[in-house]
Amino acid sequence: MNRTRLILGALVLGTLAGVGVRWAGPAWLVDVAQALLPVGQMWVRALQMTLVPLIFAMITHGVASAVAGGRGSRLIGTTLGVFAIAMVVTVILSTILVEAVLHVWPIPAHALDGLIGAEPPQPVPGLAAQLIAIIPENPIGAAAQGQIFPLVIFGLALGVALARIARDGPIETSPIMRLLSELAQAMLKIVDWVLVVAPVGIFCLALGLGLSSGLGVAQVLGLFIALCFATSLMMAALCYVAVRVTRAAPLGRFAAAIAPAQAMAAGSCSSLATTPVMIEVAVERLGLPEDVVGLTIPMSVSLFRLGTVAHSVAAVLVAAHAVGIQPGPVQLVLAGLAVVLGSVSGAGLPGAAVIYAIYGPGLHVLGAPMAIMPLYVAVIALADPAITATSVTGDLTAVTLVQRWLMRRGRQTREN
Repeated sequence: MNRTRLILGALVLGTLAGVGVRWAGPAWLVDVAQALLPVGQMWVRALQMTLVPLIFAMITHGVASAVAGGRGSRLIGTTLGVFAIAMVVTVILSTILVEAVLHVWPIPAHALDGLIGAEPPQPVPGLAAQLIAIIPENPIGAAAQGQIFPLVIFGLALGVALARIARDGPIETSPIMRLLSELAQAMLKIVDWVLVVAPVGIFCLALGLGLSSGLGVAQVLGLFIALCFATSLMMAALCYVAVRVTRAAPLGRFAAAIAPAQAMAAGSCSSLATTPVMIEVAVERLGLPEDVVGLTIPMSVSLFRLGTVAHSVAAVLVAAHAVGIQPGPVQLVLAGLAVVLGSVSGAGLPGAAVIYAIYGPGLHVLGAPMAIMPLYVAVIALADPAITATSVTGDLTAVTLVQRWLMRRGRQTREN
């Protein structure tokens, strides 16, 4: 929390300082401010250098572990089906909401010039080029060029292949799995080191944005936070609708039962920390079977973070519009797929690493600037309680729907 306050304070002070120097500062003060700008860019690069190895190691290790450790194929299949449907619906509704808002309240096309320079963004490739680019011709080359989305696809395929290789003993004991785990941990350690000086880096970045764009960056980040709340609350409300429509549980009983978990999520801003409360709520208050809860809740925490998927759509589209990119239907579909894959690959990572893992593939698909992510890191804490509470609401909704679906299939099997 202390670091979060420092980062938010540095963002506000840097922006105000840049705006003040831009409007009323003497020439010598402008020169001093310009001299500080490379410090912010160096800090951004220090974070970005961990992005490719972190995402690759994390998603490959996570997929291999999940595939190798699968049990209860019917339960797992039903759970993954509920997750997939919910995430697709989340991406579609969040995209519609965000695009509608951004067309009613458009962002200035040069709001991030101080962050990425005055050059226009690269044009978004056509459908054929983007579909071909999904499969990396050379995974090492894709990594060297910072192409995150193709790297995610390669990591998914490699993780499944590692899980299918016959071996003696648990997969976690294999040398390559230990290497991937240690590589991810090393990247997280570097991220921790870089974040020690986050207030300095954020101040310099915000100073440059204030100098070049005035209050335009405030509009970008303010709209981003508002959309984080809007998308998260929309999906939380949809959870109650899903429970009511499917008759998975009496709506009043469901709402009252999950309230303690929602409060814990909003207070801790951690789905992982809320997991024991969710299990207790699901078993004691909702009366769900322990075997269903014991598998579905941990899978939900790892793979199905509803609030994360919803607000990530806002993050990706806001960054694209802020540099003048107007994505078409095909790009929106690919960006949505990238957000889902990024969300799944970000399981278990701490805050800043999660942001890089989840936003990165979607930003890459649309050609939006990766450099905006440190600013997202600075302000995401404002919406984090709502995002986490929505994710926990989604987790408990998912386990309730899974049990309802299993009961229905069981009755159909007995009748046949």
